[in-house]
Amino acid sequence: MTNQTENKTQICAIVNVTPDSFSDGNQYYNPQKAIGHGLDLIAQGADMLDIGGESTRPGSTLISAQTEIERIEPVIKGLKQKTLSPLSVDTWKAVVAEHCLSLGVDIINDITGLLGDPNMADLIAGSNTRPLFILMFNPILARPQLSSSLNFPKFCLNDNLPAFTSTEYEKMAEMSILEIMKFYFDKALNIAIKAGIKKEQIYLDPGIGFGLTKKENLQLIKNLSVIHKLGFPIFLGVSRKRFLVNILQNAQFETNPETESGFANRDLASVALTAIAASKGVEIVRTHTVKAHLLAAQIGNAIYQADFAADLELPKYENR
Repeated sequence: MTNQTENKTQICAIVNVTPDSFSDGNQYYNPQKAIGHGLDLIAQGADMLDIGGESTRPGSTLISAQTEIERIEPVIKGLKQKTLSPLSVDTWKAVVAEHCLSLGVDIINDITGLLGDPNMADLIAGSNTRPLFILMFNPILARPQLSSSLNFPKFCLNDNLPAFTSTEYEKMAEMSILEIMKFYFDKALNIAIKAGIKKEQIYLDPGIGFGLTKKENLQLIKNLSVIHKLGFPIFLGVSRKRFLVNILQNAQFETNPETESGFANRDLASVALTAIAASKGVEIVRTHTVKAHLLAAQIGNAIYQADFAADLELPKYENR
């Protein structure tokens, strides 16, 4: 964990190399466009990039590891030639992660938190580069029979090897969403530590937007301190998530992404959450845009570090 007086919420900017992602699918599917977009995000101030080759939105179809590699390899290679900024790859498949690590990727972002591919833990533990590892709580895997979960892919390589035992599923069925998240993390972290992944390599992600109700999304964000109490830094992805759109719609704001104001409002809502996240000491936020999130993070960080702020009197406004 970062010392509080040194805290700075970092911006991890998204580079989707997919034809069907929920908010920017097909915009950067061409490798050269994706590379250019990534470099532009870094120029705007992004601390790192998260590259994804497989859409995980509701209704999406999983692709093979080879197809995923073919999509992201040229982008990784192009970015490695032109920037020293850390690169993350959003994949839950160990074969893809292994290939990307061989290309020099610094971070593996696993949306199944080691429960989708049984080979991921050993791969991360055995890597000589000791990459950072984003371990996400995946509500889809924790509650596969919910109607909201059925809209998503299964995120599992082996249908005969479920993420949890029947007894564990029964236990979780009686739990609140916070309890389920802690139960999930406990299982995944046991796998990680047993495999030899070092604690300092791990960030935890509360899995916002993955088959959660509006209330559950809000409860997880309100209680982000639960993750810090577990002793881990937080990686938070909330940018353009559907529950934000619902909040805006209920407040009578324009949300149609086909209109300029509707699209902008979705990003403004995302920016507001970055400020809130930073005020809670979140270490990394994953966003589609950069500039406004940098500003929001500065305000949030200032609130988080209020006890360490200079106790100075602010200058008076000039009379004009």
